Amino acid sequence: MTRVRPKQAEGLHFLSDYQTAFTTRADGSSWPKHERTWLNVGRYFRGLLRPGSSNTVTDIAEKMHIDQERLERFVRESPWAHENVESELRERVPEAIQSPEAALIVDGMGIPKSGDESVGVARQWCGATGKLDNCQVTVNCTLARPGERQNADQLTWPLGMRLFLSKKWTGDDDADYDSPQERERYAQRRKDTDVPADVEHQSKPDIALNLIEQAVAAGVDHGCVVADRHFGEARSFRRKLRAIPEPYVVEVSPTEFRSVPEDTDLIQPEDHPNRKHAAHPDDVSSELPEEVAEALGDDAWTEVTWNEGTKEPLSGEFYRTRIREVKRRDTGWVTDETGWLLLGKTDDEDENEEDGELKAWMCWGVDEASLEELVSWAKVRWCVEQFHRDIKQNLGADEYQGRTWKGVHHHLAVVMLAHAFVVQRRFETGENRSDFSSFEEVINQIVRESAIQGLIDDKGCDRERAEELAEYMLQSYSPW
Repeated sequence: MTRVRPKQAEGLHFLSDYQTAFTTRADGSSWPKHERTWLNVGRYFRGLLRPGSSNTVTDIAEKMHIDQERLERFVRESPWAHENVESELRERVPEAIQSPEAALIVDGMGIPKSGDESVGVARQWCGATGKLDNCQVTVNCTLARPGERQNADQLTWPLGMRLFLSKKWTGDDDADYDSPQERERYAQRRKDTDVPADVEHQSKPDIALNLIEQAVAAGVDHGCVVADRHFGEARSFRRKLRAIPEPYVVEVSPTEFRSVPEDTDLIQPEDHPNRKHAAHPDDVSSELPEEVAEALGDDAWTEVTWNEGTKEPLSGEFYRTRIREVKRRDTGWVTDETGWLLLGKTDDEDENEEDGELKAWMCWGVDEASLEELVSWAKVRWCVEQFHRDIKQNLGADEYQGRTWKGVHHHLAVVMLAHAFVVQRRFETGENRSDFSSFEEVINQIVRESAIQGLIDDKGCDRERAEELAEYMLQSYSPW
């Protein structure tokens, strides 16, 4: 494998492409001391990449040897807009990631919290703990391209993150509160956390749709949208994707999603005055994915290997059939959603799943795709889980301790930039789009080379001595 370029300032060189997003408003104007804002961007960015036990503002200030209060004001109060940073990220997606094989992945990311004063905190589903918990939840959109030779060579690029606010946090309706006093408490929390007045309640699927629309408008090349059941089961989410139109491969419930064969002759409302919607005949029964699977013989399933894992090929048994969604079982009401129903018997790749557990995906707008292509898209969703692990474990995405709307989004915007920088450096560690170093290995290489170059430039060490000192420093002050 090739090594990362030994340039102390390579991170700042990468960051310079995004300078306008940090120093100008949408109308092109700037603000007093915007040079100081830009200086603190570099400090915060480099601080996220430096080794240490955590990446709170306190820890970053200590690692960068700067005033903590100044850094906190940069995150909490600076006038730069996180939306501008995300816009630049969408415009600068590397060509190595964009392709018809790539997928836009939307997913939620839980950030557990002990208190209830941070913006958006509520008792809600938290993926980080796998249960209802006290947490913040962000909705994230990434572009992912599968590895050509092995699963570990996947390439993922961040496109946007948005904090989800429950209805109580947005104060839209008295019915959302248990008492007038509770409404007053949330109104005060909204004020204390500086939630913008124009921020209204949006469901997680609607936030995801906004992020997808922004990626599509930016011309990000991809094949389809991929999402788990939390998004895929939202009928309105799928309907709005079809309206764009945007192809999708989204997970649905094997025990709730109903369908009939696509070629079923329908009863049209114009032929029956008592009907308002198209329906399937009474002599045709709608089926759940698990019922479809139970009726299949062993020879109906196809063994598909979608990539190479770290220990063995990743494979499973899959089946697909053309279907039309049924909205109401009692009336036979069908929708206009037709496409492939993909069924898969999972293996033990996910420690949270039982071996042989049935999973189902609704696939729309990908009529010409092969079974293998559908499986590849369905399984690429794991990339967003890896993305969450990388930005939490290595960049401190879940460690911001400030309470404000702006502070959370500012922190996450710089985290996304740091992730994008590491991804670009990963490109240099592989050949022919394979055998990339891991995300963590690349961060270690970046920090090591930066330390070596600093010792050469600042202390006059020769290369050999600088490497010895850098190795000692990093092993002494970090868990490497």
